[in-house]
Amino acid sequence: MRLPKSKAVVAAVAAAAMGFGGAGTAVASTYKTITVSDNGQRKVLRGFSTGTLEEFMEQHGVHIGKRDRVSPALDSSVVNNEIVTIESPKEVTLDVEGKTETVFTFAKTVGELLKGEHIELTPHDRMNVKATDAIRQGETIEIHSYVTETTTETQDIPFQTIRRTTIELLRGHVQYVTHGVKGLLQVQTTRVYRDGKCIATRVVKRIVREPIDAVVEVGTAEPKPVQATLATRSANPDPGLIREALTVVATAYVAGGTTATGVPAEPGVIAVDPRVIPLGSRVYIPGIGVCIAADTGSAIVGDRIDICMASLSQADAWGARTITIYVLG
Repeated sequence: MRLPKSKAVVAAVAAAAMGFGGAGTAVASTYKTITVSDNGQRKVLRGFSTGTLEEFMEQHGVHIGKRDRVSPALDSSVVNNEIVTIESPKEVTLDVEGKTETVFTFAKTVGELLKGEHIELTPHDRMNVKATDAIRQGETIEIHSYVTETTTETQDIPFQTIRRTTIELLRGHVQYVTHGVKGLLQVQTTRVYRDGKCIATRVVKRIVREPIDAVVEVGTAEPKPVQATLATRSANPDPGLIREALTVVATAYVAGGTTATGVPAEPGVIAVDPRVIPLGSRVYIPGIGVCIAADTGSAIVGDRIDICMASLSQADAWGARTITIYVLG
């Protein structure tokens, strides 16, 4: 009678146990019991085996993945009562500065994984997990570089020009009371870069020096008319009043400011060389009238005079002329 396979195995074992000759002993030596720890789950496998450990586990439906780590080696012989360990790697996604990669690892912690992948963290790097955290199946480990850069520059702050009128100056004349000074503005810019890309910008402005406004006085005074004695410009002076007649080169300048003698520079005043015409002298100029020698000039040397005119157009029209003038007594 043929026994079922399971019963035949039991019978063979029993025969071996009862000492049924050499054949029984051979059968007993091929019957093995092993314990398989498959990623922490224990299984006990029993059966006949004369091949490799891999073949024995396949006969019992134990699947070995291509990335699994098995101890002892799969091509070793089956040893009775041994413990076989199967360990599968965990699948992890590494995101390093935006570049992703899927890895399979047997590392227990994040730190062990980074060491195995030859990844060294810098002081600028940040991770979404800790190096001491245990590896979890299917997790994503992100590593990003954060760099902060700060630049400082100085910018000018323009000043304002304030204009105010004064009767102390002739119309068309200006005078600076204070000169303007530009202010200084310090601009500090802080930028945060994530993986080389700017993700935040902060600007702080601070006034280092306040600007100083310029103040300009603008004259509004009208030139004083030539005295009544100048009304007869073309008439010759009374010969009894003439002290000296001089032939000179006469030029003209524009009214404004103060003369060398302290009186306002205005029509009716001329600049002279005091060695030729004493300051304070009254001088008759044909076409102009009687003027006062009240000013000097670096270019007025010898037989030269400079006539004060009310406007630039009048001075330009006069130009430079050789004339005879009369110093009055």
